[in-house]
Amino acid sequence: MSDAGLYIAGSGLAAQQLGMNTVAENLSNANTAGYIQEQPNLVALPGGGPDTAGSGVGVAGIAQLTNSVEQANYLAAKGQNGAAQALSTTMQAIQDYFPDPSTNGFQAQLSTFWNQWDTIAQNPSAEAPYTVEVGQARTVVSMLNQMANGLQQTAASTLSQLSDAVTQANTQLADVARLNEQVTAGSAAGQNVTSLIDQRNALIQQLGASMGVTAVPQANGSVNLSIGGTMVVQGTTSQTLDATSTGGVTSIGIPGVGVTLDVTGGEAAGWLSALNQQIPTLSSQLNTVAQNLATTVNNQLAAGYTSTGASGSSYPMFTSSTGGTVTASSIEVNPALVSNPMYLAASSSATAGNDGGNAQAMANLYNSPTGPDQAYQTLIGNLGVAVQSAQDTAENTRSVETAAGGLEQSTSGVDTSQQEVNLLAYQQAYQASAKVISVMNAAINSLLAAT
Repeated sequence: MSDAGLYIAGSGLAAQQLGMNTVAENLSNANTAGYIQEQPNLVALPGGGPDTAGSGVGVAGIAQLTNSVEQANYLAAKGQNGAAQALSTTMQAIQDYFPDPSTNGFQAQLSTFWNQWDTIAQNPSAEAPYTVEVGQARTVVSMLNQMANGLQQTAASTLSQLSDAVTQANTQLADVARLNEQVTAGSAAGQNVTSLIDQRNALIQQLGASMGVTAVPQANGSVNLSIGGTMVVQGTTSQTLDATSTGGVTSIGIPGVGVTLDVTGGEAAGWLSALNQQIPTLSSQLNTVAQNLATTVNNQLAAGYTSTGASGSSYPMFTSSTGGTVTASSIEVNPALVSNPMYLAASSSATAGNDGGNAQAMANLYNSPTGPDQAYQTLIGNLGVAVQSAQDTAENTRSVETAAGGLEQSTSGVDTSQQEVNLLAYQQAYQASAKVISVMNAAINSLLAAT
């Protein structure tokens, strides 16, 4: 009977020691991404018969405290926030290339351009105003080129970020599949696989933020992952993704099988939105500004004459450096005018001398409804709305992720105060078991001494 008592007390010591070890594990991982709070599953061991006492405390395993609904909500929130933050950051970078309203912005340079025509009209015979006007035209063109180049650079850097994220995701997807195999094998063998599950959870959260994955736990302990309804991890098998740009459209797909993923979450979704929607729209609007500038000015010049009586149609101010359609990237000032600014058709008459009438007509085009000013103001207005909308969405999704994370952590996260309470309880139980052993040992020694 004494042996049974010692065994029962000893099982208590072992069980409470495991409890204290679990608390230490929880506390040491309180700030570890993906870690799930652990708790020993202690059970009473039955005795040898219906009238006998129990045989002590057993350990049925280490349980992880999770809530699948809160985990899913948190993963979805991370995906939405990742997309919003990526798009907001990209839109703010784009806005830096459009410094308006500003005294040195494009709109201000356009105003100076139109005003200089009025200066020519006031003194059509002087060469200096023509030279200044051509110089101002080159400033306007340079700014258009710079803004177009800025959009191109942003697109290139965004595509690079997307490609890097896909490369990293491929490694992470393969790691999740590998951990699935280890978890299922370890669980089947009765091993403690909680650390493997924690590693897998951390990877899944990273994939949620970058690619917007959805996780579905399986009965065997594995987790399947999908992106936009397409399975990318199934058990121990993972897909390899790639990012491609075809026909001006960038997408993420599974090479070799012709599957394009419907990416709606994660940073990848934000970058895809910038590449496929925001940047092309702004580029098109900027091209419209350049084309309206060229059309408005060149058409008016064609209605006038140079100081020598030549038709202005022979000397357009704006041309394309590529020889094709004028765009914000290709627009340039006609090299002939750069060489001789007096070729500007400022006169409204071919025979009455240079009366400056066409220059005055040109100056009056500053508020043309089909001119570059209106097109640029529309662009700036749309850009401002897009940037503000992206920032507002980013702020909202950040709050949603924080709230979802708080709910998820309330179940699976480590509450250090509660862990300290648990530790005290385990310590007291441990001391009680140790006291039982001490008392029984003293009793046995007394009996032995009396014999």
